[in-house]
Amino acid sequence: MSKTTALSLSERYADICRRAADGDPSARAIKIITEAVIEDKIHIDQLRMISDVNKKDGPMAAYELFLTFYQQPQQEGAAAT
Repeated sequence: MSKTTALSLSERYADICRRAADGDPSARAIKIITEAVIEDKIHIDQLRMISDVNKKDGPMAAYELFLTFYQQPQQEGAAAT
């Protein structure tokens, strides 16, 4: 990744974080989902599925799918103990 691309992504993420802090619900959802990907709580293929659902059915359906994916590893971990 070039420095320009990394800077652009960093600036865009900082803007999302600012908007989320200001109460923008879309920015909050993007921030939460981005952090889940960074922390390996959801996989890239799941992120693509979330994006497809967002385009087809809207942000609420996409967020519901995200929650389903996000809770799966936690449930699997609880079942293993």
